[in-house]
Amino acid sequence: MKIAVNSLKNIERLKEHDVIYAFQDEPLQELLDTNLHCMRAIDIDKVDINLTDCNIRARKKASIDDGDLFEFPPIKQNKYAIIVPNYNNDQGIYKGKSFLRNCIESVLNQTYQNFELIIVDDMSDDGSVETVKSYMREPKNVGKITLIVNKRKRYNGGSRNVGIDYALKDVKPDYICFLDSDDWWKHDRVLENINEEIDDSDMMIIGAEMLYKDGVRYRTYNEWSNYEDFYISDGTKTIWCTAWARVIRADKIVYFCEDTLMEDRVWSYKQADNVDFEKVKNLHEICYVWNRTNTNSVTQVRNPIWNASAWCHIGHQLQFLSEIKHKEMIPLIEKRMEVCKKELNRNVFTQY
Repeated sequence: MKIAVNSLKNIERLKEHDVIYAFQDEPLQELLDTNLHCMRAIDIDKVDINLTDCNIRARKKASIDDGDLFEFPPIKQNKYAIIVPNYNNDQGIYKGKSFLRNCIESVLNQTYQNFELIIVDDMSDDGSVETVKSYMREPKNVGKITLIVNKRKRYNGGSRNVGIDYALKDVKPDYICFLDSDDWWKHDRVLENINEEIDDSDMMIIGAEMLYKDGVRYRTYNEWSNYEDFYISDGTKTIWCTAWARVIRADKIVYFCEDTLMEDRVWSYKQADNVDFEKVKNLHEICYVWNRTNTNSVTQVRNPIWNASAWCHIGHQLQFLSEIKHKEMIPLIEKRMEVCKKELNRNVFTQY
């Protein structure tokens, strides 16, 4: 049996798991309404208040001897800069709307509204810019959306850097997060759930699902048991190396490589290198929909630019080795570089 101390608002989630509800002064009827096994906190030796494997929202860990067992820190009203690079994603249809519209609305419809959505358009030649402006003209969205149109091609990495510069200078957020313009957040409580759990963390990792034309094929709630697993994130074993899988404290943000379509991998190394591992949280919840129905996505189209990016990726790793703070990671980066070289020599151009 697992023991959880939680607020009663989480009871529906508790019912799904094998837990005991540790109570203190709740009225009898409230306890009966939980339909859970209940035990007084003073009769329990140890309490796990962070049952992330059960997908239960929790505020802290504590032992039963802690005097402030039932005192939870106040939830800060953090401000978020949500950066979305876009190129020609006012196309494709999901539930009757373009990918870009689904992305924008998934942010605007959040229950938590202390954010600014920064869309950086990378010289689109479809209706993307006008679509964004149409949302900006709606009175309820005034001040919620900023549109920046690149004057030269920057690709995803450069467009995110443009958004970061604007956010740090003009928005001054507590945290920065990312979406790709052909993806969207899973539900309208994503940002509220992030804010409830993030506290003063350097970084939070969020879960995602991959959506294909025949439905959802893969979900990841993220798991890592040590710093090495966290650092060398590859999606299949630990966490995706993607920007959208991370919510980052603004003063810990690092910039992306700009001369490549493979900007995420080395950036994820640099970002991991710039946070305190003990201050990284895992939001054990599916928050993000990675839309694999978009056949125009740069991660699915193989062309000379993508192939060149694969070679460039090796150079970025090599350059990073001279900058890395956690020197114990150097052998792992070097090993991955060798894998990249081996694959490229076989004319296999993929993201490693």
